[in-house]
Amino acid sequence: MPKISKPLYESEIKNARYTTDDEFEILKNELIKSNSKEKAIKKNKLADGKGLYLIIKPNGSKLWRFDFRYGNKNLSMSFGVYPEVSLKEAREKREEARELLSKNINPISAKRIKRASEFLTLSMVIDEWLELRSKSSSEATIIQNRRMLNNITNWLGNISIKDIKRVDIINILEKIQNKGVIETAHRILSLMNKIYMFAVTKEYIEHNIIADIDKKSVLVPSNKNIHHPAITLPDAIKVLLRDISSIGERFRSNISIIFIFKIIPYVFVRSENIRLMRWNELDLEKGIWEIPKEKMKTHIDFVCPLPIQAIDIIKQIEPYSRHRSEFVFPSPLKADRGIAGATLSDTLNKLGYQNKHTFHGFRSMFSTIAYEYYKEHGFHSDIIESCLAHKEKNRVKAAYNRESKYKYYDEKKELMQWWANWLDNLVK
Repeated sequence: MPKISKPLYESEIKNARYTTDDEFEILKNELIKSNSKEKAIKKNKLADGKGLYLIIKPNGSKLWRFDFRYGNKNLSMSFGVYPEVSLKEAREKREEARELLSKNINPISAKRIKRASEFLTLSMVIDEWLELRSKSSSEATIIQNRRMLNNITNWLGNISIKDIKRVDIINILEKIQNKGVIETAHRILSLMNKIYMFAVTKEYIEHNIIADIDKKSVLVPSNKNIHHPAITLPDAIKVLLRDISSIGERFRSNISIIFIFKIIPYVFVRSENIRLMRWNELDLEKGIWEIPKEKMKTHIDFVCPLPIQAIDIIKQIEPYSRHRSEFVFPSPLKADRGIAGATLSDTLNKLGYQNKHTFHGFRSMFSTIAYEYYKEHGFHSDIIESCLAHKEKNRVKAAYNRESKYKYYDEKKELMQWWANWLDNLVK
């Protein structure tokens, strides 16, 4: 039967001092001379029971230790220094460790994780979450998520995640809404909720503070069903194209911005795709732009046929960018990244198209005209939607008509060339 240790008292701990070898020999000899049955014991390790000990060092310091078995091994861990850690606190730590052991968790490993979390900043957790998400999301999605989360990390990124309060997040959301970008505030809160759920799962924090935020009390209601403003009437399109051609003269814009606006009416892809167009995705001789599925909203590889006009525009910018960047339209600040999406929106606003036409509106512009002029070009809706890289919504039809990056390629090439010519004829 194992020996049961008598619990320690505070007075006993306070008065305890280190016993040297000489002192131990003197005590042992005195007991022998007095014929005492008491056994000489070095008082340098005081047991409190259930594996908890107080170790007294030669310099007089007193350390708490907890001995236990795990994985068929005898292990020991420190609980800190007395009196910084009191007897009561040491016992509480012992019970916490015993609780972990009852769940087959090594308390030493749990302590390391907890200690590491003390130094985990919000930015570090966000980076880890984005790295994990990049394995299942497109590059464009990750870039967009990081850009939105910068609204948070610019203020709280260097703070330990465990020290951030709900009110810190709420204050930032209010600042974002005051700028008029309501939908962005909603999306940021949703992203932060996922990040905090991830942090709880990884045991970086114990509680998801985002889940405690009453969305209705903090955020202005959003309306996701509002369509992106787009110009779709031929006369208005003509004015828009002429305004686009004047961007360089009117605003002295960077060459990447000028050429993005020159080409986007002809290819009408999403903002992320054109901003992150890479040279290795292009075959200008064949007139092909292959966009990998990682960059597509549909997560399907997409081949965009390039009309003659688009190929000519890319060849014009080639001498300026190919030698300095993997991107066709590199950022003027850093060649290792593309143009920021906000820059494109700001340019349209400066042209006078705020609330009239967005960058996404070029897709609506093509779609509207293509459907209205279908008798002229002769292509049905499947071809039009394929040019826009839209998925087949009819599940039965999609099951028999499998997606392929070269699906309808010849028809798309002909339709997109018709579209490019239609635009050119419009401004003659």
